[in-house]
Parts: sequence; C-alpha cells; structure tokens
Amino acid sequence: MARAAQPRRRNTSDEVAAHIRERIFDGTLERGQRVPQDAIAAELGVSRLPVREALITLETEGLVDTETHRGTFIVPIRQEDIEDHYRIYGMVQGLATARAATRITEPVLRKLEELHEQMGRSTDADELHDLNWEFHTLINKTGGSRRLLSVLRQLSRNLPRSVYEAPSGGGPQANTGHARILEALRAGDAAAADAASREHVRGEGDYVVRTLRTKSVLADDEF
Repeated sequence: MARAAQPRRRNTSDEVAAHIRERIFDGTLERGQRVPQDAIAAELGVSRLPVREALITLETEGLVDTETHRGTFIVPIRQEDIEDHYRIYGMVQGLATARAATRITEPVLRKLEELHEQMGRSTDADELHDLNWEFHTLINKTGGSRRLLSVLRQLSRNLPRSVYEAPSGGGPQANTGHARILEALRAGDAAAADAASREHVRGEGDYVVRTLRTKSVLADDEF
C-alpha cells in the first residue's frame, strides 16, 4: 500500500509544477514575486507537500529560487533562456531525425505525409497541436534511442503547452519546416534531416520569444 501511494504523490507534484509553470509563463506569477504556496495548495485542493515538491522541480529548471527563511521566488526569464531551450531541443530532435532518415520505412513516410497534409488543412489550434505532436513523435520514435526519447520528454515538459502550441503545428513557416523534414527523410539524407529539424525548432523558439515579449514575461531589461 505504501509503495502504491508514492507514485500518486509524484503525479500530484507534477501537476502542481505544471500549474505553477503555466502561471509563470502567462505572467500571473511575476519575476521577483514570492510564490504563494498556501494559496496554490488551496486553489488546487492539495497539501503543502506536493507544492514544495513541485518547487524543487521548478528550481532545477531555473524558474524559481529558494532563499533560506524567506521563501521561494520567481526567477526572471531572459530571452537567452528560451533561445537556449530551443537550441538544445533542436540538437536532440535533430539527432533523432537524422537517424530516422537512415531507418525510416515507406509506411512511416506515408503516415508522416498524411499528418503533414492534415496540418495544412486544419485551422483548429488543438488539432494542430495534436497532429504536430504525432508527427514529431513518430519521427523521434523511428530514430531516437531510449536516452534521446527520455531527454526529449523532459525538455517538452519544461515549457507549458500554451507557450509552444501555436507555432508548433500551424502557419506557413511550420508547414514549410515539415515539408523540408519530409523531403530529407524521403531522400534518406541524414545531414539534411538534422539541419531541417534544427531550423524548424529554431523557428518555433523565435516565435515563442516574440510571444513572451508581447506578454511582458521576458526580463528584457536585465540582459
């Protein structure tokens, strides 16, 4: 029974971390602000324990900082933080895409092309997000080792869905990026697949930087 309770606590802390992360990136929790742990616990209907566990996770991500006897505070988010996140993500995803170019099968290619066509027709944000997620997940599973997939999963949790969902699947730039990735995969060109994937992810990062700046989330005055 005790062993069964442990995963539940971790799952709850993950949910709390996701909630706080969302509030940081939508500007509700502002840089320099003390994290209102009691209010968050009450809002989510949980005890203080998963909130404290969530803050430990967020501190490892560089989003909060705990000061002894004072509390936990929101860390300023800089443009370079977002850019570095997407550079790292692009490198890892690029490696998986490059390997996929040497392993991909015709049925997988056809499925990717079908997803690409669906994204080109869709105007629904949620559908675009899901299609885009399926598109890249299929590539990553085709070319990624267990270690690469683990790193990609961790990186994908570091930003809330609301931050990256808009550029990921929709718009001409995203469609062009997917087309270039598909072209490289069909040609079996690992170098081109790597480059196309990195460029695609970098474009997403640029979009996110612009979006966060309009919301006054980035600490532009500090870099």
